[in-house]
Amino acid sequence: MAIKKKDFGDIKKQFSSSAKYKPQRYFDLGPQFLDAVGLPGPAIGHLNMLLGHSDTGKTTAVIKAAMDAQKKGILPVFIITEQKWDFSHAKLMGFDCDEVIDEETGELDWDGFFIFNNNFSYIEQITDYINSLLDAQEKGELDYSLLFLWDSVGSVPCKMTYEGKGGKQHNAAVLADKIGMGINQRITGSRRADSKYENSLVIVNQPWVELPDNPFGQPKIKAKGGEAIWLNSSLVFLFGNQKNAGTNKISATKDKRTVKFATRTKVSVMKNHINGLGYEDGKIIVTPHGFLAGKDTTEEKSSIEQYKKEHADYWKEIIGSEGDFRLEEEKE
Repeated sequence: MAIKKKDFGDIKKQFSSSAKYKPQRYFDLGPQFLDAVGLPGPAIGHLNMLLGHSDTGKTTAVIKAAMDAQKKGILPVFIITEQKWDFSHAKLMGFDCDEVIDEETGELDWDGFFIFNNNFSYIEQITDYINSLLDAQEKGELDYSLLFLWDSVGSVPCKMTYEGKGGKQHNAAVLADKIGMGINQRITGSRRADSKYENSLVIVNQPWVELPDNPFGQPKIKAKGGEAIWLNSSLVFLFGNQKNAGTNKISATKDKRTVKFATRTKVSVMKNHINGLGYEDGKIIVTPHGFLAGKDTTEEKSSIEQYKKEHADYWKEIIGSEGDFRLEEEKE
């Protein structure tokens, strides 16, 4: 016997449920990044991955995301495990932080609207730390939305491996369990309309290259720590090439003195499970002060000339010239 529409409507009311979510927002990494990839930056309320070889612009993207989080009133939480973090560089880019002297030790420290922690030996300490902040938020002890910035996965092992009893497969299993089955659910759950906060996670991931299994295949970049971060990421940005960094260094030279001026790198959207959009052929210039537009030669030249004018004092201090130095490109 066919079900009457009226009867089916009652069934839908009884068993169907649709959660309401906040409008999708992004961290703004600047018009140059938007021009290169077609998206403003990492998605708010999601897990995002920045994947790429060394010196391809990932840290610059992390700082830009933290800067925009501060503007939006979202508290940046730096989780640093690669030990390459430099607050003076972040401040040069415009991150709001100040040098302070620790009254007890006399050592230099940094203060501002952020939380910083680099005291980790293994993965479980990091995931427990993230969960402790989310717990404090739920209890009303931390009245801010949070942006977790982890730099980087692949630089610390799991507890078992740290103690000499495990290996790569154990690192991957811990990330799958702690991130995939736990933290990611708490992050994405904050996007619900009835949630007071909206939390985000941006992970810089160290890569490895998978060699092709046949003579006609191409090498593929893979994230260290297994597939868990990749599978749970709503957005994955690729910096550089898959096989190698694929960058071009641009040096400033004056009176036989040469310093690194900028790096030309590729940047693309490798995975987008939000709206499916994103460019795969973007190019961008990475400088000490942030990103410059550079999708073609004309735009790049204009961007660099404008940048030299805006930061003439900085380059005068570095190389002893306000702008009459020459640029030399080193092919990689």
